[in-house]
Amino acid sequence: MSKSAFYDSTRKRLNQYNVFNDDTLDFVATLAQKQVEFESYPKFFKATGVPLEPTLFMNSRGRGVVLIDISSREEKERGVFVIHLPMGNSLDTNQLYQVATVALAFPTYRIIAFGNPSGKPYAHPEQNFSVKDWWKVAFSKDVRAAVSTELDYLASQNIKSAIHIGYSYGALKALVTASYADPASIQQLVLLDPVAHPRGPRQLLGDFNATFASLGEYVNRTELQTFLDARQDAVRRVEYTKGIMRPVNLAIGFMLARADFIPLLERVLQKHPTLKVYVAWGSKSELGNDAHMKASLHNLAHDIAKGRVRSLRLEGDTHAFANDLHVYAAIVHDALSS
Repeated sequence: MSKSAFYDSTRKRLNQYNVFNDDTLDFVATLAQKQVEFESYPKFFKATGVPLEPTLFMNSRGRGVVLIDISSREEKERGVFVIHLPMGNSLDTNQLYQVATVALAFPTYRIIAFGNPSGKPYAHPEQNFSVKDWWKVAFSKDVRAAVSTELDYLASQNIKSAIHIGYSYGALKALVTASYADPASIQQLVLLDPVAHPRGPRQLLGDFNATFASLGEYVNRTELQTFLDARQDAVRRVEYTKGIMRPVNLAIGFMLARADFIPLLERVLQKHPTLKVYVAWGSKSELGNDAHMKASLHNLAHDIAKGRVRSLRLEGDTHAFANDLHVYAAIVHDALSS
């Protein structure tokens, strides 16, 4: 497909949602056109400053988190993005490609992306969390351990104000991070398809499994061979199904099963009186509840946090929509425009 055809097909695909304005459509179509110029994903990573391997940060208590931290590619830095990944996902080449897409789209932002304790190159034992840490995450109200090393890294970097972006479990991580963080340190939250409300662990697992059915469709929509190559290389290194059954991810699963998104969001908004929040969800999300999200977010936007909450409903989309890189980029662009 030619460069101009990539522009046209991306713009047409996003326009079918009838939720993105012309500025966002042109912005993301131009992004897609730039991406197709790269011969391989390593060259794409190099151009955007994304390393092929993440690093391991250890805090003063000996706890670790896997991350990448890439500088703004323009002299005048506009801000900082902090990206939180879905459950069970490490910073493999698949996730790095998605971070690189954000870096290409927003070159004036420093980007910090945190991986989850799931696998190579730094497995869970190397991150040195205790059973007590994850017991609290799984069964208590004190879930700070799920984000403590992330908070420590941001503090070590003297991050004054950041835009936190999270998809799926990453949306909950972004929200939990904000619940423990100093209000001055969080500028905005961009939350993509969070788990809508509590459900039993068995129900949650079944719902998670159901999300895989449409995942490939969203990946293939991008028509980027370099993205497919990055995903294939990631699959060779990490067995997702085994990773999701690690004790650490079981603890996270119990936390997710208990999480009640709207009350937590309300508490965060009360703690952060100037915080802006943008929430996007798929109307057919296996982990969502369309009617609940519409009604609850409407109430928050008009009664409790006037002018600080925006929402975007993607008609007909399932939970996997954020695996379409260009939908993800369109949501972030739209959020920043608010």
